Amino acid sequence: MGSGKSKTVGIVDYGTGNIASLDQAFTVLGSTVRLIHTAEQLSHLDAVVLPGVGHFGPSRQRLQSSGVQEALIEQIRSGLPTLGICLGFQLLTQSSEEAPHVEGLGLLPLRTERLRPTNTKLHKVPHLGWNSLIPPADPPGLLVGIAPEHQLFYFANAYAVAPSPNLSGCQAHYQHERAWLAVVQQGNIHGVQFHPEKSRGQGLQLLRNFLAG
Repeated sequence: MGSGKSKTVGIVDYGTGNIASLDQAFTVLGSTVRLIHTAEQLSHLDAVVLPGVGHFGPSRQRLQSSGVQEALIEQIRSGLPTLGICLGFQLLTQSSEEAPHVEGLGLLPLRTERLRPTNTKLHKVPHLGWNSLIPPADPPGLLVGIAPEHQLFYFANAYAVAPSPNLSGCQAHYQHERAWLAVVQQGNIHGVQFHPEKSRGQGLQLLRNFLAG
């Protein structure tokens, strides 16, 4: 994929709260945005985004009841560039403690856990605000052009994706008492725990990198 210009980006609508800001960010980058409510709308996309802000269980169930789930998995497995943001990242994993009896999409060999810091005064839950990334030795392509000192992003989460030796792709971490996954890149599947659409210029650069990947 080239630059964001003229790319058609599908944003899957499963009732989350940050679709408008994502729409605006991709529009600024020159992309055409299509909201995805049905399986048919997944055709002829250059990329698809699973947005954040919401509850794992109802969002997962809405994907299934809308008929989008099977077509989405098929498209992703066929190589469609995919970005999961916050909850969207967590939905790509195998499971979440937010809804223990609801399976994730299972496209990443990871699990989502609740933040349980021992020092709740220093590390509040939910984790709201700006946090920097731990500079990775092998940075994911999403971070190209973002200097380590500018890798500061906006987080809003009570659950996070735990690191795992089963993950073969590039990754970057952030600290919330312990290290959690902040960025994952495995083939055509990308996940970020933070909100790039709320992270100023560095967030736009990350989205630009996704479109260029």
